[in-house]
Amino acid sequence: MSPTANQLFADFVVTFKSQGLRDALAMLLMKTDYRFIGIWRFKDGKASAAVHYDRQDPGALTATEVPDTATYCCFVRESGAPFKTPNALVDERLNSHPAREAVLSYCGVPVMDSYGNILGTLCHYDVVPRNPEQIDLRLMLSVASYLALGGHVPPYPGEAA
Repeated sequence: MSPTANQLFADFVVTFKSQGLRDALAMLLMKTDYRFIGIWRFKDGKASAAVHYDRQDPGALTATEVPDTATYCCFVRESGAPFKTPNALVDERLNSHPAREAVLSYCGVPVMDSYGNILGTLCHYDVVPRNPEQIDLRLMLSVASYLALGGHVPPYPGEAA
C-alpha cells in the first residue's frame, strides 16, 4: 500500500474501533465519488448487504435482498478475486447480467477467512458510471482481511452473529 493507503487503513481501524464498522466504511466511501459501499453476504441463493452505506441516504441501513446471481458480487465470489466495471452498459462481460441496467459501476473484493473461504464481498457500487481506478484495491483487500481475520464480518441480515 502507498503511504496514503497506509494512512487510510490506519484511519479505517481507528474509526472502526471508535465509531463502528458502518462509520468506518462510510469514511472509506467518502474518499471516492461512489454512492454506495457495503459488505455483501450470500445465503440460500440470495445476496444481501450485512453492512450498507448510501451517501445520498445515510439513514438507509439496508439494501434490497436479491438473487446472488443478480449482483456483480457473484463474480468476486466465483473467482475469489477483485472485480470491477466502470460502466456495465458497455462492459461486454455483463451483456446478459440482470443488474446491468440498474448498477452501472462496481468495484469489489473478496472477504475471506484464513482458509480462503469466501465470507462475502466488500464493494463500492453506483447507479451511474464511475472510475474504479480511484479505489485502491490493496487498501480494500487489507480492510477485507482485517475484518475477516478479526471476526468482524457481520452475518447475513437477520441471522444471529
